[in-house]
Amino acid sequence: MIQGESRLARLVMLSWALGLLMTAMSLNISLAQAADLSVTDGLTSPGKRIQLQARLTNPEAEGEIGLPDQTLEFFVHGRTVGQANTDAQGWARLDFAPTMRGNLPIIVKVVTPSKAEAIEGKGVLLSWERRRPILLIDLAVVVAGELVTDPPPAELYQDPGLMLGDAHPAAAAELGKLAEFYYNLVYLDLSGRGHLEDIQDWLRDHQFPPGMIRILPQTSTALTELIHDLKTEGWEKVSGGIGRTADFAEVLVQNRLQTVILPLPQTQGRFPRRAIVLNDWSRVRRHL
Repeated sequence: MIQGESRLARLVMLSWALGLLMTAMSLNISLAQAADLSVTDGLTSPGKRIQLQARLTNPEAEGEIGLPDQTLEFFVHGRTVGQANTDAQGWARLDFAPTMRGNLPIIVKVVTPSKAEAIEGKGVLLSWERRRPILLIDLAVVVAGELVTDPPPAELYQDPGLMLGDAHPAAAAELGKLAEFYYNLVYLDLSGRGHLEDIQDWLRDHQFPPGMIRILPQTSTALTELIHDLKTEGWEKVSGGIGRTADFAEVLVQNRLQTVILPLPQTQGRFPRRAIVLNDWSRVRRHL
């Protein structure tokens, strides 16, 4: 009798433990399925190690709460390069050194029992040769019309940041030709209000070529400091830029960089003599 009761108690405990395990697995799977997975673009050189980064968050939680203890698998250029678990803030990080140059696609997937259920995020690993010239691109010049940089309405719960709107119909194709044959691109948010992941998504959605994204504070020295910082980091071949404003042109001309300006129609500002002012994207390549 006692032996039978002991066996029954063990079965009850086993059933309870299995139930907890299944509940935890189901909870983890359901959280992962409902999550947002964002992948940070990375910049390095062939053979130089970099830390790949991805973040898993719950979009329904206030403030984008990170999801911990989830396994993410990283793929670079179509090949798996390893797995990492998310920390308390939802970040997973994996050390990696590319062996080839170019703009290498990154795909990160949540590891689940059923691969069909796995969500994924996309990014780009910029594996650049330092001898290839860099072209600075003001985001204001790749949109149709003007950037929306006004403060958000008071009734909005969250600041939407930089509103990019529609892309200029010719910008992506022209930049694609420049990136394919000669330049590495650095996209600049000179308003200081953009969100990195939103800019990444917008550029991909509008088929712009991959590039580094830098969000600069809205100060008079920010662009000059960026050029200096790039050179300090070893990216010495910053050779030119495409922008919209006289301030942008002044900084590039002062740094002896090739400068192409595409101002808005009816712009009355004066530009430096060495800046090339155009009204048509189709003429940009012949001046760079």
